[in-house]
Amino acid sequence: MSIASGLARLVAAAALPASVLSRAPSLRGTRFLAAAALRSLSGGKPFQMVNVGACDGLLFDDVTPWLHRIRGSRAVLVEPIPYNQKRLRANYPDTERFVIEPVAVTGTRGTITVHTFDAAALEAGTLPIEFIGCSSVTDTNLMSGKNAWGEADANFARFAPHLKDIEVPSERLQTLLDRNGIDDIDAFLVDCEGADWIVLDQLDLARYRPGMIKIEVGALPAAEIGQVVVKLKTAGYQVGFQAEDVWAFA
Repeated sequence: MSIASGLARLVAAAALPASVLSRAPSLRGTRFLAAAALRSLSGGKPFQMVNVGACDGLLFDDVTPWLHRIRGSRAVLVEPIPYNQKRLRANYPDTERFVIEPVAVTGTRGTITVHTFDAAALEAGTLPIEFIGCSSVTDTNLMSGKNAWGEADANFARFAPHLKDIEVPSERLQTLLDRNGIDDIDAFLVDCEGADWIVLDQLDLARYRPGMIKIEVGALPAAEIGQVVVKLKTAGYQVGFQAEDVWAFA
């Protein structure tokens, strides 16, 4: 793609009309990110992202790849799985701009057991590609085989032998933000396969006020989905649902 055509796409994305934006929150996210990319061309304060559960930063991710389009952008990418950490660093090699925190965000500092899949089986294609991003500290449907693809999941026996538990360091969210000198956040992402409310609950919205928040809620119980929405709306965010994600804009 030429520089001119790339710039034209950014301008078009940033100028999406309200009639289009009303169709899906992700389109509003596109406009938010495109506007940040255009602003970055003239310098100013670097765009700051915090992504908890970053996986490899590309797979099934419509937000993190914008870091490559937003000039001078910076990010704290939290990813506890060693296999994904290697992929993440390969995709975001600039160690000064993109910090990888190899921990799980929990309520207390220490270690925690994470349910994940064998890296060799993922590399060999034995497991579906989406399993790369399905590690969890909770007993999700996918990890237990209950209702993952239906009430009686005939596929569970195929992938269950590749499930494994690993111990990873755990840390509170505020500790990570302080350690990396994060004073403001433009975009805050959470995709933690069932631990998403644990993460969002720790974010001080009054202090950081991210312009955009995206949190996956597909693996959360109904009560925690409600807590997510109440926290965001109480803080004055405009909230929308799309597929298994909640998008919120300040």
